[in-house]
Order: sequence, then C-alpha cells, then structure tokens
Amino acid sequence: MSNLLKAKQDDYVMVINSTSYRVGNKIVNFVKRTIQIVKNPKSLGRAVYHLSLRVIRKIKKQLRFKRLIYTQLRNFERKKNVYSDPKRIMIFVIYENGSRIQKYKLFFLDKIAKLVDKIVIVSNTQLDTKSLNELKVFGEVHIRENTGYDTAAFRYGINLIKEELIENYDELLLVNDTNVGPFFELSKMFDKMEKRQLDLWGISYGEEQPDFTGMNPYGYIPKHLQSFFLVIEKSLFSNKKFFEYWDSLEDTNSREKAIGKHETVFTRYFEDLGFKQGAVTNYNEDSPMYIHPLKMIKKGVPIVKYSAFSNYDDDKFLWQGLVRKTEIPDLIEYIKTESDYPISIINDIVNQEKKRTHKKYILIIDGVENVIPQLTTYRVNNKVEQLRSLGYNVWKVNASSFEMGYAENASHIIIYRATYSDKLSLMVQLAKKYGKPVLYDIDDLVIDTKYTNQLSYVKNLSPNEKRNYDLGVRGYENMLKLCDGAIATTKALKKEMEKYKPKVFINRNLASNELINISEKAYLLNKKKLSNIVKIGYFSGSITHNENFNLIKHAILKILNEYENVELHLVGHIDLPEELKIFKGRVVIHAFVDWKELPYLISEVDINLGPLTKSIFNEAKSEIKWIEASLVRVTTVASKIGSFEEMIKNGETGFLVDDHDWFNTLSYLINHSDKREKVAENAYDYVRLHCCTKKHEDELTMFLGGN
Repeated sequence: MSNLLKAKQDDYVMVINSTSYRVGNKIVNFVKRTIQIVKNPKSLGRAVYHLSLRVIRKIKKQLRFKRLIYTQLRNFERKKNVYSDPKRIMIFVIYENGSRIQKYKLFFLDKIAKLVDKIVIVSNTQLDTKSLNELKVFGEVHIRENTGYDTAAFRYGINLIKEELIENYDELLLVNDTNVGPFFELSKMFDKMEKRQLDLWGISYGEEQPDFTGMNPYGYIPKHLQSFFLVIEKSLFSNKKFFEYWDSLEDTNSREKAIGKHETVFTRYFEDLGFKQGAVTNYNEDSPMYIHPLKMIKKGVPIVKYSAFSNYDDDKFLWQGLVRKTEIPDLIEYIKTESDYPISIINDIVNQEKKRTHKKYILIIDGVENVIPQLTTYRVNNKVEQLRSLGYNVWKVNASSFEMGYAENASHIIIYRATYSDKLSLMVQLAKKYGKPVLYDIDDLVIDTKYTNQLSYVKNLSPNEKRNYDLGVRGYENMLKLCDGAIATTKALKKEMEKYKPKVFINRNLASNELINISEKAYLLNKKKLSNIVKIGYFSGSITHNENFNLIKHAILKILNEYENVELHLVGHIDLPEELKIFKGRVVIHAFVDWKELPYLISEVDINLGPLTKSIFNEAKSEIKWIEASLVRVTTVASKIGSFEEMIKNGETGFLVDDHDWFNTLSYLINHSDKREKVAENAYDYVRLHCCTKKHEDELTMFLGGN
C-alpha cells in the first residue's frame, strides 16, 4: 500500500511540474479570477495590490541574492587594496564668490597634502594670480567653467586622471572646499578607517528622507555618505562601473540635479553592487555636520563644514524653522583651547558670515493659492507685475509652501489673505525684531464677523457651516492684528481696517498686461455690429452676489417687459429669479468662468451691470467689474457706492445710479447707442492710463520706496 501511495505521489509531483499542467492551471485560474472580478469589481483592486506585493517581494529577493553574489565577488577583489601606507591621489574642488582663495582652504590643503601623493585642484572660479600661485604649491590647478556644481567638477577631475589613476594609485580622494580644519591630525582618521578595510568611506552620513529633489532614481533619498569628503579604494575605482557611473552624469546643472542624481545616489549605487562602505561616525541625527559641529568633533570628526558657521546664533535656526541652540560660540572656545588651529581664520569665517549681504526683495505670501484664480491674479500676480515694473525685486510663495528662510532676506513682507498659523506668527515676530515691515493684504471685509454677519449668504448658513466660516474669518483677523500694517483696495476698506491697524495703504486692483491683451483680442473678436438687439450683462464674481442682483431685479423685469429687443446675460454664481423665468428665451446663462475667459463674455454685451446693496461690506468692494468692462469698451451702470463712486465719472466713464434710478438709466442707454459707445471709449482711455499695473504708483509703492 505504501509503495502504491508513493508511486501516486511521484506521479502527482511529475504532473504538477509538467508544462501542460502549469499552463492549463493558469488558464483555469485566470478564468475563475475573471468571473470573480465580474461578480465583484472591487476584488480587482485587491488582486492588483496582492500581485504588486508578490512582485515586490520577488524583486527584493532577487536583489538580496544579487547583492550576496556581488558581496562575495567584492570580498575577493578587495584583496588588491593597499590599506597600509597607500599611494593616494586627491581631486580638490574649489568655488569662490570672488577671485581670492580663502585662508581656511589653504590651511586644509597644507594639512592633507602630508597624506596624499598628488593633488589635482579643479576650480569653478577664475582666481587671481596670487591665489593660483598659492594653490600651485600643493598641486596642478585646472580652471573650468562654473557649470554642473561640484559633481561636474569631480567628473572633470576624474577624466583628467583616468589613465594614471588605476596604474599608479591605491586610493582616490574626492574632497571639496567646504571642509574647515582639521582640528586634530587627519592621520588618526585615516588610521581608524584603514582597519575597517572598506571599498568606500566618508566622514558622515546624510539621513534617509523623502526625495525633495524629484530626481532620485530610488524614489526617496537613501542614507548616504555625504559627498564633501569621500575616499575610494582601488577595488572600486578600478571597476568599470565606476567610470560608467561618472560618464552618465552629464546634466547636473541645478542644485536639485546634483543632489538627486549624484550626491544622494553614489553610496547606494555602489553598495547595491556589493561594495562595502562606511563612515567615520554613524551619528547622523538632526543633520549634525550642519547643526551640531561641536558634537561631531567630539565624536572624532576632524573638520567642520563651512556652512555650520552660518548658524552663529539661535535666530539663524529660527529663520530655518528650527528651534535649536547654536554650538558656534562653544565650538570657537573649544578650538581655542583644544587645538592648534589659527583662531583668526575661524573669526574671519564667522565675521564674513555675519557681514554676508543678500539681494533684498519684497516677499508676497499668497494665502489663496490660486484656489480662486481671480483673487490670486489681482492681489498677488498683478502686484508682482506692478512692483517689478517699478524696479522692485519680488518673490511670491504659496502660504502652504512657505518656509521661514524665504523671509530672512526680504526687505518687506506682504501676506495676502492667509489665515493665522504658528509658522507665520513666528515669522512676523522675527521680522519685527530685524526691522522687516509685514503688511496684511485683503480685498474684502472678511476680517471680523461683525462685517460678514451682514451678508445674506452667511445668514443662510447652517450652524455648523457658520461655525467653520467664522473660524476662517477669525483666522484672517488674528493674522491682520499680528502685522505692522495693512493693504486695502479701496478707501472704504482702508477706513474700516484703520480700526485694527493705524498704517493702511491703498493698492487698488489693477489690470495686468495679460488682461489688457486678452481684452483687446476679445474686443476685436466681438466688435459691435449694427443690431437692434441690446444685451445687458451681469457678471457675478462670488457667492454673495445674489442679494446684489435682487436689488435690480424689478428694474430688469420691467426692462424685459417694455423692450423686446433686450437680452439679459447672466454669468457666474447667480440663481435666476423665478419672476425672470418667463423670459428664458431672452436670458442667456453662463457658468462661472476663469478670468481669462471673462473678457470674451463681457465683450458680447452692450451694458455691464454693477449693482451693490448698501452695506459697509459692499462699500469696501473694489471697482474691478468696471475695469474689466472698460477694457473691452463696454459701458458700466453701477450703484453709487464705494469704489464705483470713487472711480467712475458719472456720464463720462460710466453711470452711477441710486437704487430707484436703474430703470431710467438703462432705458436711456438702450435708446442711445451713441452715448453707450462714447462713454465706453472714455472709460477705456481712463483705465489704460490710470488703472494698469505698468509703473503704477500708489500709497503702497510710496511706503515701500521710503522704507
């Protein structure tokens, strides 16, 4: 019986391993799985997920096996390395802001020259004669164009020495000029690393983190040896993969490319090929070479990164969004008492950092972030265009992307419609400490619930919706109160904001070059032809505008009743009143459109409507509706209120009406096309002269120019 069972088992093994069985089984499983997916489509997602896990596990298994094979091979190849008293060649990469070589670089070269047999200096800067002569004491000097960052300079140097490298040397050092020191004998570090018998080593590791460059082939930044000081043994640089790697690095012409393609890749790439790597210290928490230089020296690191000296006080960390205590004063004291390093060189570095100047700029922080394109366009992009036309250097950034460092070198900071955040609050505090005026820019009275509670839209919100809406309003209010001053779009808005801030500057909404060009195209496309049809348009910009249209609803109803040649065009956030539905054949409704499309719709009508109900909130609104219509030569009839009354010359560049005058004014314009055209041309001329971004001066620009 047992023999029979064994025979059947052997047959079973043969069957399940046969090609026909495996193919047939896959077909059956595929059909069964297809039927399951048809019956339950959600199972497809689970199937894909489990399949991807199997694929990933298989790939990882293959990679582990591959690395194991490579590791055995590298262990054998490592026998060619000379760890005791090796012959070394170093490529030293230099960059200077000026033409003079800094003293700390010469000191470093003098010390490391005792440990290397040849130094090849590659400079990304054209240096003066004295500097070149000082460098030539240590080795040959090559000047190259400053492209591709250190990565390209190292590649350049490797290509220079390619032939002699394998034949004559045991170790290759790739070192840049950001190393300050050494503060004790470098030989101690080399002796320590010699005992570990590696293929590649450096001083410290960079942390694993998300790929902020968007360039890293691994999809994240793996733990890696930092590239400012690397030692490469013969077992690695004699491998053909080493030169293939450098030959592939053709484009590193941005900081992101240099970091993402090389600096954070090099270690992992060769580790995956079985090469053994290590660092002088494994401590890599909290960017220690940059933030904790004294701690690193005490851990056996003989140098300090130059950039660490830029953190000479605690505020320098705050400008980076970090709460840290600077180690630089204690580091200087340590260098004085525990090393022979010339303290004058360190003092020069720190003083140079303290005196370092940066080109100033005006920083604009956009709290809307183009969620409502019209708002970002008029209050951020157009302001940038206006200020740049006047010669200002301007940066802009979304509030969600804002980092403290963006504000450190700003001369002025403008926050547009951003709600309160701890980060912005800290930035305002620091800005005040360093004399950087911070202005809060807003174009509506959404800075206090006492204003927004007047809106019918807000009155109709549910309790939960109202609570959330009010939280947003209070966020604007709290942010405004932190700032030094404010920016308003109208006189009425300025008057109300002065109750919160004594310094308020008017910076009206202006037409950009792009809007002017689009409007001109729209005007030419829809240039008015002789027709007895008169089109009246209402272009709603926000969800609060239904109440404004209701102001003129009865006048419009009467117009449509009395003038059969009149069409009503409604665009945007507006509900067609029940009374007007009987005229639906003469009512054209468009959904809300992007600001770039709006001029084409406005240019189709003959009369633009700008009704506003009487309220403090509406008095503070801007005249942008009139500007947009004027640019396509369309006459505006607007409520005699707020900015409309400030900007429109009644009967010359538009028509201002009281609440009871809408019907009479519209009737007049329906019957007098010549007047419509004349006023439209006047408005166009006025807007082009006074309401465009190009070299436009106002209260804001006067303040910026005087501070």
